[in-house]
Amino acid sequence: MTRMSHPRSRPGAAIAVAIAAAALLALATPVRAQPWPHFKAFTDHLAAVASIADATERGAQLTALFNDLRAAGRIPFAEGDSVAFLWRGSATSVSVPGDHSGWSTNGQAMARVGLSDVWMRVYRFPEAARIDYKFVVGSNWILDPNNPHTQMGGFGPNSELRMPGWELPWETVRYPGTPQGSLTGNLVIASAALGYSVRYRVYAPARYEGLADLPVLYVTDGHEYLDDALGAVRIVMDNLVERGFITPALVVFIDPRSPTTGANQRQAQYVQNPKFAEFVARELVPTIDAAWRTRPDRDHRTILGTSLGGVFSLYLGLLYPDTFARLAMQSPAFWVSESAQYWSGPSLFEMVATTAVVPKMAYLSTGTIGDVAPEVRRMREAMSARGWTFWHSEVPEGHSWGNWRALVDVVALANFPTVNTRVEPGIPDVPAARLEAWPNPSTGRITLAWDSGPSGPTTVACFDPLGRKIIEVAADADASTRVERSVTLPRPGAWFCRLQHRGGSAVRGVVVTR
Repeated sequence: MTRMSHPRSRPGAAIAVAIAAAALLALATPVRAQPWPHFKAFTDHLAAVASIADATERGAQLTALFNDLRAAGRIPFAEGDSVAFLWRGSATSVSVPGDHSGWSTNGQAMARVGLSDVWMRVYRFPEAARIDYKFVVGSNWILDPNNPHTQMGGFGPNSELRMPGWELPWETVRYPGTPQGSLTGNLVIASAALGYSVRYRVYAPARYEGLADLPVLYVTDGHEYLDDALGAVRIVMDNLVERGFITPALVVFIDPRSPTTGANQRQAQYVQNPKFAEFVARELVPTIDAAWRTRPDRDHRTILGTSLGGVFSLYLGLLYPDTFARLAMQSPAFWVSESAQYWSGPSLFEMVATTAVVPKMAYLSTGTIGDVAPEVRRMREAMSARGWTFWHSEVPEGHSWGNWRALVDVVALANFPTVNTRVEPGIPDVPAARLEAWPNPSTGRITLAWDSGPSGPTTVACFDPLGRKIIEVAADADASTRVERSVTLPRPGAWFCRLQHRGGSAVRGVVVTR
């Protein structure tokens, strides 16, 4: 894999952002007031209460327990890598399907606990996992009534399990005072290639009037990537641009729904459709370049899609490498290219193995819980064998907008990088204040290196994008030693590490992929 340059970040946060960050932490961090020292202590306690012979006493204690759990934000009850899904009520059967089961109810039955009306099912997931789920009570699919966290999907809301190590992605939250880009209304282009019209919308970054030569991100399933409850692309782009992680970019949201009937045509458009590829490359791109301040070359155009849209991203890049040199694929359903029901001729794996096309950048992401990780890993190897430059992210999540929204920042970081080092405004640059980081991007473990300078002390620390210190790396006063330290950054996305010495400060942006 060829490593890419990484972005600059702005250390520190505005007061409004700091206030919003505190609110975000309060939202994301449950009150851990329960007395159980470990997961088994909780399940043993629940079993004991559920076995109380007196029905009135048993019901009263269970009600008190559930009230405490709800108040603490601990339903489902998760500790470490274990979670207990809990439902209370009269039923003949209860199951808990979700991302973890491919939304199948088979094998997901919950069991009644003791003599009670409480139903429970225990699973083990990675501590940083996040998944969508629902309860099926009898034949009714319902949200978890005791869990306030939901994630919108293509078919409406699902309940959301947030394991203890999961963090709410900062960049998906709208902060007071962050300048917002503009968004057009629905625009329609009549396609000669397709024989029908296509609807799209265009996002321009804040302060667009003073910008030029903008890179462009084209997005399939644009109406969903545009939705703040689904893809949240506008929020992510606004946050990354304002904090200096990426260069400003234009975003074109391509809507798969018919402007006349509203019918969603995504499968017909995204699965081996050369006419739709021709429309995007030969009709839509020239229209955008003529109307907006873009940089009209292949190296500054990215196509992004999820699932079948991710399939189309690769397909478009292989058919029109002169137009798109940057390909971004989230949970791409590559299996369709090996299915005779959907595809004819060479599969995408074969096409990559034999093509002379060399993109500027390919980005692949997948969840590891009921998603397409085996296919993505296989494609990663095929791309690597051809010498492609790519980034790859894996997260303990499912085939869900919660997964994809949280990695939009990595797509942007991979394709719209900025200069990677800068000195704090108002603080004199000191030649000795230089900071290196490698590998960058990394999968979380990085080495930081610096020269300690003519006199100490030198301090190095790493921060998340809201300015919250995550790691204090070093504090030393040795004037002659080159220092190296290894650190682990906990989540995919953008981070920054800052060196301070003799009033000088240097910053190194670091990108984490999985």
